[in-house]
Parts: sequence; C-alpha cells; structure tokens
Amino acid sequence: MFLNVWKQNAEGKKLRQRGKLHHPQRFHSKVLNPGYRRDVAQRLRLAIVDTFWEYTQTTKVSGIWLLRRNRTHGVSRWIWSSVLINLFLLGVYLSLQLWLKFYSYPILNTISSDLAITDVAFPGITICSPKVVNRERVQRYIKTLKIPAGIDPQDVAIGLEYINAFTDQNWKSPPQDSFKTADEVLRLNNLTIYDVAKAVSGSCNDFVKRCYWGIEEFPCRQKHEYLSFISTTSFLGPCCSFNYNPKNLSYVPFSANIFGIDGGLTIVGVEGSERNLSTGLIVLAHHPMDYVTEATSSVTITSNSESFVEISPTVQSSSTEVLELSQGKRDCLISDDLELHSYRQAACSLACRTEAIMKTCHCVPYHIPNAKADYRECKLNDSVCYSKNYDAFKSVKCEICLPNCYDVTYSTLAYKTDLKLHNCSVSTHYTTTFDTQDIFIVRAYLTKQTVPAIRKVVVMSWIGLLSDLGGVFNLCLGISMVSLIEFGYYCTHRLYTNYKARCVLLQPLNRGKGQK
Repeated sequence: MFLNVWKQNAEGKKLRQRGKLHHPQRFHSKVLNPGYRRDVAQRLRLAIVDTFWEYTQTTKVSGIWLLRRNRTHGVSRWIWSSVLINLFLLGVYLSLQLWLKFYSYPILNTISSDLAITDVAFPGITICSPKVVNRERVQRYIKTLKIPAGIDPQDVAIGLEYINAFTDQNWKSPPQDSFKTADEVLRLNNLTIYDVAKAVSGSCNDFVKRCYWGIEEFPCRQKHEYLSFISTTSFLGPCCSFNYNPKNLSYVPFSANIFGIDGGLTIVGVEGSERNLSTGLIVLAHHPMDYVTEATSSVTITSNSESFVEISPTVQSSSTEVLELSQGKRDCLISDDLELHSYRQAACSLACRTEAIMKTCHCVPYHIPNAKADYRECKLNDSVCYSKNYDAFKSVKCEICLPNCYDVTYSTLAYKTDLKLHNCSVSTHYTTTFDTQDIFIVRAYLTKQTVPAIRKVVVMSWIGLLSDLGGVFNLCLGISMVSLIEFGYYCTHRLYTNYKARCVLLQPLNRGKGQK
C-alpha cells in the first residue's frame, strides 16, 4: 500500500512538473519577464567570451594566438586585432572578386590543336545574280502567258519588276500600280512568284557550263548526292548551289580530302546577261546546312576573268565542362537543348525573321524557306508591304537564337586575272571553244591541309574556385579547411557547452538575489 501511494505521488509530481514546464501561459509570462531575458543575455555574452578565450588557446590559425590573455595587452592587442580584421576583410574582398569572375565570365576562348580538312565539311558554294528580273527574259516570258484581251502585256511586264522588291534594298517602285495587273495574270495562269522569278532570271543552266572536282570533270546538273549543282534561293533570289540541299532534311555535307589551287571546285560558265549588259555574279561560300544570308562571305566575279577564291574554315567547339553549364552562361546551344535533330543559329534567326514578316505582311516571301504549311506565300500585291519594311525585316534579331556550341565558319580571300589579256588560263580547263564573250572561271578551294580550332573552356571550375578561395584565405590568415571546421566547432558545440556551464554557475547567484 505504501508503495502504491509513493508511485501515485511520484507520477503526480511528474505531471505537475510537466504541466509547469509546458503550460503556455506560464512559459509565455516567463519569456516576457525582463529579468529572465536579461539573465539569458548575460549568460550568452559570458559564454561567447569564454568560447573566444578558449579558441585563442587551442587554435592553430596564424596570428590568433597573439590575442591570448598572456600574450598581448592594451594598445598592442588593439593593433594586432585591427590587423587581423583588415586581413579578414581583404580575404572576403578577394573572394568576392573570384566569385564574380566565376559567375560572370565563366567562358574563355582558347586556340586548340588544328584539325585535318577531312574533319570539316566543305562549304556550300552558291552562285547568284545580283539582279533577279532580266527585262529581255521578261519580254519573252509574257508571250507564254494567258493574258486577257483587256490587259496590256506591257503593263504585265512592268508589274513583274515588282519581284525585285523582295531582294533589292535600293529598289524603287514604278510610277503606276501595274503589280495589280501582273498579279491578276499570275493568278489566272496559276503561277507563283518563285515560278516567275526562275523564268525571268539567270539559272544554273545559264551560269555553269563545265564543272570539275580537282582535275576530274563531272556533269554540272547530274543527279548526284554531292557532285552536282541544284537550283536554290538565297537573300538574292534564285541561285545555283553546290554541296547545299535545303530541301533534303537528311542531307549530310561531304568533306574534302584535297586542298590548294589544283584541288576543290572549278566552274567554267557564262554570266548569262543579254545585250552585253554585264552585271556580274556573286559567289558565296557558306555553311552547307545554312540558308544564305547577307552575313555570308561573298565574292563578286565578272565576265572574261578567272577568279581564285581561297576558303579558310575555322572550327569553334566547346569542352565538356562548358556544355555542363547553363545555356545563359555558356552562351551557345546544342541540338539536345531544344530537342531538335539539328540546331542551327542561322535557321533560328531566319525563323524569327519569318515570324516578323508574317506578322506585318501576313505572308512569306518566295525566296525564304517556308517551314510551316499554313503560312501563305507572298503575292505581287504583298511586294509593297515588304519593300516598305525591308530594313526592319533585315534588322530583326532574336535573343533566344544563341550560337552553336560546335560550328564551322568560312572566310574567303579572292583575286582574279583577265582572260582576254593573253587569251589563256593557268589551267587547262579554259579553252577558246566558247562562242560567248561572257565566259568566267571560278576556282574555290581550301587553302591549307589543316583547319584552326577555337575551343571554349571554363575559366574556373568549382574545384578551381575552391582552390583559389583556399589560397586567398591561406594568404591572408593562414586558414585551411581544418581551420574552418574548427571555427564551426567552437561556434556551435563549444558555445553551447559554455552557455550551459554559465547557467549552472549563475543559478545560485540568481537564487540568492531572489531570496534577498
């Protein structure tokens, strides 16, 4: 019986103590008591002081041992404390500079070892006429059209000149609105602007007559995956291209295994102008997967000349560490970032320009690839809208179209000789069997057997950042990782232990004050 009463009293005492400790009103009143808060602050302050003196006695950090009680006093302690504080602030400043360098400028372009030309695609070669509409061709072409009796064929011929509005920056419209008449006739004949542009401008059959790869001749218009010229379009309108097939999405450009003046592509052709109206031709060397834009390297050739086009590729690549960075930091994209089969910056920029044209003129010009079937192709009636906004469309930029992390750019250097001066060429490709006076020879070739490569690497990795931070603090204060762990140990465990010890030491004093 006595044992049961003792157990009941003990359990009741535990319940009373538990209720006393966890009762909300009692705990709240205890925390709000100014005397209680003053005691806590005093204990914490004394515990911090105890921890600091204990840290100075045991730490191995350079200079801290001079702050011990038995080492320095008065002015000498104040001076040495100022020195340590300034060195610590210097370490923090240098660490911030390293962090800004790591965060803001993580990429550095370096020149790596050269690559063989067999590892780089041979550029696409595109030949275009700077003037789309040839008036002599227009006069012949309108004779093949069905023109209603009430329409003057000459009005149709003048209206077809509006095709130049899509490619000529300096084009000025004729005084009359003849494009409306021409557009009506084209609709009647079920013709697009692209069909008419190919008919009234120079074509592959006009430009290229004989083609050579190295010293071997091949048919210029043969059905071959690589060694052939096909009809394409560029920012200049209808063109003729080699090693470029935008309609074949699975097309893989080939690489050259020869270089120098006797290697590469050689074209013998005629300008195709009529009545000796020489306008010249433009040869463009571009990436074989990119649509030809104004940024492409170009060379102007004229009749009765032999032009030598030296092509110098440059490879730009990125290291694995760069690819692991975010898109914004590495400032480039790969196909996997957008889940595409093949990402090209030129195609992305062209898509942005197409969207701007579609938004303003509600159509897509004939010479720009139309990636969406629901986009309407521009008619002659839309040429006025496009011409008014020509400069705005050419200056469209898309921030999301970052450069390729792996890319090849092509620069050109050209010089030419006069064929009529001595009626001969440096090669055997030229003969006097051509009756026309507009003959030209173009030799496009790679200049070297190797290609320079520019590689993007990270300026500083996480490991490098940690190493540099450790070097900064080791330089200023002699701190290592062990020192940081030691400092954290004293700021947590030892501070808590000293605080508990102060609570025990000050509890009798506080009770004595309460009894008085």
